[in-house]
Amino acid sequence: MKIITLLMTILAVGSFAAATPASEINRLKSDLIGQCMGGREKCWKFQSLDQIKELSVKNKTEDPQKRVYTIALRLQGTKDSAKYGAEARVEYVKTNLEWKIKQVGLLSLRKVE
Repeated sequence: MKIITLLMTILAVGSFAAATPASEINRLKSDLIGQCMGGREKCWKFQSLDQIKELSVKNKTEDPQKRVYTIALRLQGTKDSAKYGAEARVEYVKTNLEWKIKQVGLLSLRKVE
């Protein structure tokens, strides 16, 4: 029973990620540059697009003034540095006619092989 539930979850996340247009993924990546997520214990500062090896949208909610993404990331600072898996909550707010990041909340950050 647990395997069936796990497979259904994977399929649901995969189908949502597949439904997210590449342009939206690229916009998220670009918007993250210059942002920080996390605090003293664990944090990540997005300095370039090269650091974001993978980004997928796990969930998205939106109303007229706010847009919230839950994203999964694969990160690497430099070619020779460690790789990390992360999950984050990215909140956008509408200012005039444009969406701007309000905050990037780190949900998890772990070193991966």
